[in-house]
Amino acid sequence: HNENIKPKIVVLGGGVAGLQFIQNLKENEYDIMLIDKPNHHQFQPLFYQVATSQIEPSSISFPFRKIFQERKDVRIRLTKAESIDPDNKQVITPIGNFDYDYLVIATGCKTNYFGNKNIKKYTYGLKSTYQAITIQNRTLEHFKKKLHKNKEIQQTKK
Repeated sequence: HNENIKPKIVVLGGGVAGLQFIQNLKENEYDIMLIDKPNHHQFQPLFYQVATSQIEPSSISFPFRKIFQERKDVRIRLTKAESIDPDNKQVITPIGNFDYDYLVIATGCKTNYFGNKNIKKYTYGLKSTYQAITIQNRTLEHFKKKLHKNKEIQQTKK
């Protein structure tokens, strides 16, 4: 075993768990690759504050390259893990296959609608900054409609 070759760690997911895992690894002990679809970390516990217009989306979204700019041992690939080949220790993605010695799966969760298609159809998820902004926009649209309707009612009373 060559002493210069560092063990390869592939981390799937740049959420709280994936970031904490990487940030708690000793620097330059491993060759680390973070794989995620968006190019930024989204701090999920504050999505509700974006949805309610209390804070700006930029307050909870941080580019991965900025987070790891001081870490020369971390590489980032913006893609989706399509499958894992444990026999060959590879993560299969649309942009190529990535070898690993250790694999960390920190992909988070998705909204569970418990098989109820109506809930899925008529509600909004809150698992991304995009979804939080969607809720914010819909809420503001409803307020504008209500204000417009109230003005019409007041004008007809005159």
